[in-house]
Amino acid sequence: MSYVTWEDLISMNSRAETNDAVLELPRDYVAQDTGEVAWDRTRFPLDQALAADTAPLPTTEQREGYYGPRHFAYWASGLRDYCQLLEWLELHNIARRTLLDIGCATGRLIRHVHPGTTSGFAEVIGCDINRAHVDWVRRHLSSNIRIFQNSSIPSLPIPDASVDVITAFSVFTHIECFDTTWLMELRRILRPGGVAWLTIHGERTWRDIDPTWPLHSSLITHPDYHRYRANAELPEERLVFRWGAEGPYRANVFYSDAYIRRTWGRVLAIKDTFPTLPCFQEVIVLQKD
Repeated sequence: MSYVTWEDLISMNSRAETNDAVLELPRDYVAQDTGEVAWDRTRFPLDQALAADTAPLPTTEQREGYYGPRHFAYWASGLRDYCQLLEWLELHNIARRTLLDIGCATGRLIRHVHPGTTSGFAEVIGCDINRAHVDWVRRHLSSNIRIFQNSSIPSLPIPDASVDVITAFSVFTHIECFDTTWLMELRRILRPGGVAWLTIHGERTWRDIDPTWPLHSSLITHPDYHRYRANAELPEERLVFRWGAEGPYRANVFYSDAYIRRTWGRVLAIKDTFPTLPCFQEVIVLQKD
């Protein structure tokens, strides 16, 4: 009998069975290192990065298909994004005590954050709406990572003013409502001076969308996209493509620059914006004053 539980309306895979399948250690895929994903190897030389990360890798299915069979590229992408984050934090003298990665999936980024090291944070927390992802991180990544399942409801079991840095890679790209409520929740848990590092689909994403991007292959099948695709500029300040009436992971969302300034900027100060690596999305850095 197939049915939807109430948990699946606000989270994912509430009845997921444990899947212990893993790939071998990252070093076993070094032969795939073609330079496709570049990171700051002066900060993290390959041999040191591999020595620090002895955990297995999730299978392609467990990471929702990202990077397909290019397992080294998947591993390196998390290191690349962590390097970019660290460089920015150091440049702007942001404290690095506690890191929260929202939508951490199977730990692509936080597997590279080693608490207690000179480049790491003292405390690392990850959360995701997908129970299968949370279970994978719990079973296979460092016990120093605090991991929990959250829901699509804008509420996190984290104390006020207790987090220095929040990351959310491709999370707000799927939040079809309550984006401002989520921002208020992030403001609540950030320490003064703390930052939220969020990626979005912005105006540049809309203008430059390319058939080779994963986003294009899904959007092209959405009936509403064909009404707008001829528009060179984003036709609405916040454009939502919904995929269904049930479940929390059901939309692709685009934000205009004006919406970010006028709406998000009222909740947290806009500190910086720039393209992600690779440049499918935009990074919006918000700071609590």
